[in-house]
Amino acid sequence: MLTTILSMRRTVSVLIMLLLFTIVTAQEAFNVSVNRNPVRQGEQVALTFSFKNLNQNMQSPKIEGLKFLYGPSTSNSTSWVNGARTSEKSFTYTYLVVSDKDIVVPAYEVSGSKGKLRSKTFTLKVQAGNAPESNNLSTQTLDAVACVIETSKRHVHIGEPIVVSFKILNRTNNLDVRNYNIAETPGFWKETVDTSEPRWETQIISGQRYNVANVRTMILFPQQTGTLTIDGFDLDGYVRTSFFDGKSIKASADPVKIHVNPLPEPIPANFLGAFRNLELNSTLSSNKCLTNEALTLELTYSGDGNLKFIQEPTLEWPGEFEVFDAEVIDRIKITNKGESGRRTFRYVVIPRAPGNYELPIPEGDWFNWKSDEYQSLTNEPIPLVVGKNEQAGSGQATFNSKSDIQVLNQDINYIHTEWNGPCLPKSKWDNRKPIMGLLLSLGPMFFGLSIWMRRRRDQDELNPLKARKRRARQQVRSELREAKKRINSPAEFYPALGAGLEQYLLAKFEWNASQLKREAVLSKLKSHAPQWTSAWKELLEELDLARYAPASALSPQELFKKAEQLVNETEKSWNA
Repeated sequence: MLTTILSMRRTVSVLIMLLLFTIVTAQEAFNVSVNRNPVRQGEQVALTFSFKNLNQNMQSPKIEGLKFLYGPSTSNSTSWVNGARTSEKSFTYTYLVVSDKDIVVPAYEVSGSKGKLRSKTFTLKVQAGNAPESNNLSTQTLDAVACVIETSKRHVHIGEPIVVSFKILNRTNNLDVRNYNIAETPGFWKETVDTSEPRWETQIISGQRYNVANVRTMILFPQQTGTLTIDGFDLDGYVRTSFFDGKSIKASADPVKIHVNPLPEPIPANFLGAFRNLELNSTLSSNKCLTNEALTLELTYSGDGNLKFIQEPTLEWPGEFEVFDAEVIDRIKITNKGESGRRTFRYVVIPRAPGNYELPIPEGDWFNWKSDEYQSLTNEPIPLVVGKNEQAGSGQATFNSKSDIQVLNQDINYIHTEWNGPCLPKSKWDNRKPIMGLLLSLGPMFFGLSIWMRRRRDQDELNPLKARKRRARQQVRSELREAKKRINSPAEFYPALGAGLEQYLLAKFEWNASQLKREAVLSKLKSHAPQWTSAWKELLEELDLARYAPASALSPQELFKKAEQLVNETEKSWNA
């Protein structure tokens, strides 16, 4: 009897211990989540309702701005930790985004053991633009492992960007992606979006759960019209069917055709490119300055599109300005939404003469692919007041005042007419008067020459371009002599001759280095030396050929003779 009572006590103790471990009030939770945010109109989105330690069912809720497609797909899991049981259940519903405005997902309530549980309200951001045309994967026949090329649009204008994503879809277990090839994009200028390492994300497609990995996203800018094909996205993988066995698997994406339309005719002369929006802002460091002071002018193009296609604008600067080559500064972002940012051209300008000026601002036209029309950039010139810099002329020659006559220690000093000391005889001195007169005049001559040179230099500082033009002939002679010294070394001769002729043309045209372009040079020659324009064109082409293909060019002797004769004839027939 005693043994039976002790046995019953032990049994009761064990039951109490088990009850202490198992009868634990588990924490309950309710949550609503979405698989992507933001989204675009026309995209599919999956809402998941998760219950923790709750035995609840969920019907598909109606949400304004979302159209119910199918669902739910359910998921259940149970775990034991230190004798405590935890269960999780989820219901996933797939909707279609039909609104073009942000969608508010309201809070939902369920009953728990301790009262009501309420989810959090959140906003589903809807971005501008429609969903990618190939995003409706439910209309495609997808295998257990598939490759898909998604594009933001299929019909575009030339230069209009397309967002292309290369995705791997997988609903098998233990897939090992051993290799994949990204499709070729002939006919496109491409920019790759910097993203993190590809990772699997769950997505419900046609009622089935897929693991989806975005392996690369690119921004493509079509460079030719017609139908362009994106093809060649495939992978090699290995699927393990058991612990000791598996099979190789291959998958390829269907080709995607992009229809590229030409830009509307007529295309403007100052065409900048195709953009979603484009602005031009100009900034001058100061609207007032003195001569020989440096200013900074910044021209900034900003907008959405391929800003790298914008070239340095052609500007007509005042002739009294010295302008350095522009510095190009890019602040461009490439994201999965496209390319945007700004490109800045920074000029350093030094006015050499006082006056009131207007700095040029470029104009241009661009194609707005959103509104399907051309738009213009118009800006007013920037006024600039340049004052005379008094310090620039502070180096003028100055003279001291004359000294007063000093009285010596006697009133009259007689001039000695008889001299017996060391000196030339009077007869020899008389014969050398012309020579001595010439020697005595050298001092005033050099003094006058120095004053003239100083004034000439001051004039050159006020108008350096005019001075360069006046010295053009002298300069080109010097450059030709330097080139002739290297005539036996073609590798040094051709660049030296080309540099000399370029400096000559710059001086004749009163240009700076940034204006020296082949078409502009020939156009300027037609107005000053029309009969020698074709000869200059031929000479410049031969110089280019000599630099890059010396074996096919004229000999250094022939090219030097031709250049020297052409410079002489140009000087004789130059029309101011």
